[in-house]
Amino acid sequence: MSIKDKRFFLGGNTPLGFYSFFHEIIPLEKANKIICLKGGPGTGKSSIMKKLGEYYKSINHEVEFYHCSSDSSSLDGILIKDLKVAILDGTAPHVVDPKVPGAVDEIINLGEFWNEFEIRKNKDQIINIKNSISKTFDRAYKYLSAAKIIHDDWSNMNSDALNYNKFNFLREDLKNKIFKQPISSLGTCKDLFITAFTPTGIVTFIEDLLEQCETTYVLNGPPGTSKDKILEYLKDEALKRGFNVEAFHNPIAPEELEHIYIPALKLAVISSNEINQTLYKGHQIYMENYLNYDLINCVNEKIINSKDLFYTLLNKSLSILTEAKKLHDDIEKYYIPNMDFQELDKVHEVIINKITASQ
Repeated sequence: MSIKDKRFFLGGNTPLGFYSFFHEIIPLEKANKIICLKGGPGTGKSSIMKKLGEYYKSINHEVEFYHCSSDSSSLDGILIKDLKVAILDGTAPHVVDPKVPGAVDEIINLGEFWNEFEIRKNKDQIINIKNSISKTFDRAYKYLSAAKIIHDDWSNMNSDALNYNKFNFLREDLKNKIFKQPISSLGTCKDLFITAFTPTGIVTFIEDLLEQCETTYVLNGPPGTSKDKILEYLKDEALKRGFNVEAFHNPIAPEELEHIYIPALKLAVISSNEINQTLYKGHQIYMENYLNYDLINCVNEKIINSKDLFYTLLNKSLSILTEAKKLHDDIEKYYIPNMDFQELDKVHEVIINKITASQ
């Protein structure tokens, strides 16, 4: 894939469990076609979407790739943006079914291409592994939840030391630098993840998006320095001025923002934080400068302890996600040998014809 591809996550592994933004891929009323692929693990859903995505890119269509947070090398969906067509993996944990069947969306069942007789021979093993996968994800989410509690403790100590007068001045200053337009009609917001907790660690695609930016503001700082509040405020100010916004949520706190991107301005406001742990290029804003260090020094040892415990719990949750991925690979072994991939290849042309007919 080119570094200029736009890549995101439609769902994430979070302290709240699997958190889905699948409904955000394209508004139903704007879509020409939504195709939900159904089938078991290892039945070719991701491969079909990758092949279709590359095909439509090769004929100069704008394609967005949506990766799977439980296997970031696989896809959960693609959006052919200019054709207003989405193709999704409609299986658990992000079950997607047609809402306007026939008129907009439909199901393609990849189960038509498997040998059910052979798969049924392994019924007990498949059920046992699926149960183990469910329990393993549950353990990972418990550790993420514990990490979030400690993260809140770390965050609160910083928040108590934040100078809110200086913070409010910063927020207004950023608004005035970014927006020269008056308030007008309301823009739209698309909520996604661009960072995810995965079996291979913490994966983020923000650097690919930054390739498309002309202006980037980077909010540096630990949790509790209200980076998310700045992002929420700037998002609202952009929407009030008629700009569409892509809002990227934080996997440790999915109700909070990690980054925003305003396509019309080719502008991003992003966080360099305790999750991505990356120094990004752009106009640097250091949130530590807005902390009262007399207060911070009084609790510095507690902050260090909470920080260390947070990463211990987070890393444990990531290792458990790795266990879940290994189990998923085990279950694929019962499906892959029993798929007729020669017949499955024909689905590629079937979908292309359906997309063409939808235009």
